[in-house]
Amino acid sequence: MVPSGEANAELRTRIRQQAAIADLSQRALETDALEALLHDTAVTVSETLDTEYCAVFERTADDDDLVLRDGVGWREGLVGTATVPDRDSHAGYTLNADGPVVVDDLHGEDRFTGVEFLASHDVSYGIGVVVGTVEQPWGVLGAYATEKADREFTDADATFLRSAANVLANAIETVKTNQDREVADGERNRRDETDRTERERELARFKRAVEASGHAIHMSNLDEEITYVNSAFCETTGYTAEEAIGKPPSILESGEHDDDYYRELRETVRSGEVWEADIVDQRKNGELYHAEQTIAPVTDENGEIDRFVAVQNEITERKERERDLEESEARFRMLAENLEEMVWISDTDTREVLYVNAAYERIWGRDRESLYDDPRSFLEAVHPDDRQRVERAYAAVPDEEFDEEYRIVRPDGEVRWLHVRAVPADSDDRKLRRAVGIAEDVTERTERERALEESERRYRTLVENFPNGAVGLFDEDLCYTAVGGELLNATGVAPADRVGHHVSEIYPDELVSKFEPHFHAALEGETTSFEVEYHDRHLYAHTLPVRNADDEVFAGMLVVQDVTERREYQRQLEESNQRLEQFAYAASHDLQEPLRMVSSYLQLIDRRYADALDEDGEEFLAFAVDGAERMREMIDGLLEYSRVETRGDEFEPVDLDAVLEDVRDTLRMKIDEDDAEITAESLPRVEGDAGQLRQVFQNLLANAIDYSGEEPPRVHVAAERTGTEWTISVTDEGVGIDPVDQERIFEVFQRVHSDDSGTGIGLALCERIVERHDGEIWVDSEPGEGTTFSVTLPAVGADDS
Repeated sequence: MVPSGEANAELRTRIRQQAAIADLSQRALETDALEALLHDTAVTVSETLDTEYCAVFERTADDDDLVLRDGVGWREGLVGTATVPDRDSHAGYTLNADGPVVVDDLHGEDRFTGVEFLASHDVSYGIGVVVGTVEQPWGVLGAYATEKADREFTDADATFLRSAANVLANAIETVKTNQDREVADGERNRRDETDRTERERELARFKRAVEASGHAIHMSNLDEEITYVNSAFCETTGYTAEEAIGKPPSILESGEHDDDYYRELRETVRSGEVWEADIVDQRKNGELYHAEQTIAPVTDENGEIDRFVAVQNEITERKERERDLEESEARFRMLAENLEEMVWISDTDTREVLYVNAAYERIWGRDRESLYDDPRSFLEAVHPDDRQRVERAYAAVPDEEFDEEYRIVRPDGEVRWLHVRAVPADSDDRKLRRAVGIAEDVTERTERERALEESERRYRTLVENFPNGAVGLFDEDLCYTAVGGELLNATGVAPADRVGHHVSEIYPDELVSKFEPHFHAALEGETTSFEVEYHDRHLYAHTLPVRNADDEVFAGMLVVQDVTERREYQRQLEESNQRLEQFAYAASHDLQEPLRMVSSYLQLIDRRYADALDEDGEEFLAFAVDGAERMREMIDGLLEYSRVETRGDEFEPVDLDAVLEDVRDTLRMKIDEDDAEITAESLPRVEGDAGQLRQVFQNLLANAIDYSGEEPPRVHVAAERTGTEWTISVTDEGVGIDPVDQERIFEVFQRVHSDDSGTGIGLALCERIVERHDGEIWVDSEPGEGTTFSVTLPAVGADDS
């Protein structure tokens, strides 16, 4: 973007050049002294173009050299005497050129070699134009400097120098014509012809100067009547000379300026000052146009103002470009100020920041004025580990694009990751060198990527070290990206033979048809399990989704466990359980029959001979009856213990509140006799066998009541969710269990209290039922401090209570 200050500077330069030409034309009209005009021209050119030297070279009579006729800045004694070659010098080269000849570097010049005169004054660059025509040149007008200015010679500079040369050429031609006429007419007619010749010469000089300027020019008298217009005026305004002459300049007024504007204009020129300002005028057809306008007063021989000269340089197209640029810049700023990303524009020559949006303050935590004051201040916030790299990349702009990711440390100590890009945005002529950049806060993305990398690393570690099985990661195309595990080593399959291959390239068709639906389900976020036979081994497989930090599925995982040996163990266990059940059934049948006979005879003795027994006999008989009853309970318990796996019901959702209520009803008499108090929290629904879970609760509550000590039993049942499981706790305030005994209480036929009348099977049965539910059971207790039995059971669902 072109800053408005530069446009204003260019405008002021062109106005100053136009005023200088107008002033020089006026002096050409007012003087016959050629030497004075030559010097005035040299001074005007040097001052206007801001150069140390100006030269007016004239061709010599033999056309071999050019003599320094006048100039500014040259060493004393050279003006009027110094010469340069006609053919091999800058001035000589200019004589044969069609337009201005610019020298950017005198020492590197290869169009001519005669540079001694200029080099002796340390001239390094300059510009020259022909005075006269290329066919009949009078000489050369040139401007020179020792050091290259901040700006190069522009088209406007060349036009100004050519206009000055035209004014000079017209004056020289007029002087020559006058001299020839004076010689021809002689002294006799000289006085009579002076006035007429002077007027004709003045008019001719003025017309030539005006027509050569290329600007719209008109003259008006003190009565504000137009007295003259040039052809450029007619082209610009649409008025012919006949239509304009005699009319006031106000025919051009557009209504875009108020009365104060025109009042100040009139007061300025009537006071003898030059008026310079932009103006919006109106053409004959009503169309508006913009112009740079200079109005200068012209005085007569007595120094009185008798007319005004107005010079207009139309700038309508430039104004439209500037307006479009302003609108474009306004739209850009409106957009940039509402962006989340930081946007800035800088001058790549000076490194000055020309614009930065508000996002800089939000991202960097710093005031953007600090960046305007010191464009390098942003480097202070760059993380020390990244600063050297960023400084190198920043120094390479604009020769190379800037594209870096780095960290910054905000004033509050927070570290942010940025992705910063900057590209050159030079003007077409490369006079304006700019860089446009954008900085995006990628902290969250970077953290996600790092988390994903860490997740992938963990998955790969799992894959490579998975025991007794194999793990594979696969992408959305069902191609493996990583595989490993002990199973591959055992089967002699190399991971390299799997990675990068589609499942259809690896497995038999019947296996692919079984794998693919599960693979697709994993990529859609589902977890599935299935069993397959492969390589003469029985495999248990799981497919599950792999998610990133945003919980998005980016891959799938296949986990395969070799359960061949486990299946064999299961088969052996099933056989063992079957034999155990057969044994238990046989034992219960074979033992219960003689036990019933013993019990029957004991009852018969009690009925028939009770009166004949003394006190010891009665006690002995009671012991025998009780022993037989306990033997029956042990046989029943052992039979129930053996049938946990084989006689249990299918698992289904079980309401533990309902189970606890059934157990309370069953134990109602016991609860009432012992004045027991059983409290419970709201219990969940679990996946299990309702009958077996009822047996667990009954055994635990009965034990809590039996071992309550001297005080009435106080029992509390609680539940806590942990992942996919519920932990159910039964806590009493009873006698407690010694830590030494806690290790054996779940063994069959183990009793820990000397007065224990139980069978020693209850807790062993609880443990076996819980294990069938893939849970655990444990005890926490101290003697005299009460006991807590805890059981884990599978939850029905994550949202199910």
